[in-house]
Amino acid sequence: MLPLLSEELLQNAIAVLGRDGISDDEINVEIAALAQDQMLARRLIDWLPEVFGIVLISHMGDIGLPNTFSAQDKHGNWFQLEFKLEPIIQIATKVATEMYHAGPRNIFSNIALRSALLGVVGRVINESGSLDGGYLSGPALIGIPAEIYLSPAKPV
Repeated sequence: MLPLLSEELLQNAIAVLGRDGISDDEINVEIAALAQDQMLARRLIDWLPEVFGIVLISHMGDIGLPNTFSAQDKHGNWFQLEFKLEPIIQIATKVATEMYHAGPRNIFSNIALRSALLGVVGRVINESGSLDGGYLSGPALIGIPAEIYLSPAKPV
């Protein structure tokens, strides 16, 4: 069962991630203190930039956006999972879209620029000049185990 996520916690994590000049270590400490749960903190730190990146990418050209992500279980098996399994994605997409259109743009940019997906898109644009007609695969999570999204096995 995933720990509870409130909109207040999400907004506070966005404020931390969007701060000018903040280091990764400062982000880890501050969001862990806010979340009071190490895995929830990791999910906020990893997912918020990807969601903000996807919102930015959606305004950059005619590209198919992902609706799945990959995560590895404790045995090393990879699973492709639907975005709907991560509540952060639904809430953060709404907030990021509003922030993209209404601001503050500097906070939006600071978070989106942390996105691995946006980094890939930037390289594609530099090499080919366009995203049109492409498809973006979802992120592969390293620090978030698949088990937190998978239903527990039922006894037979």
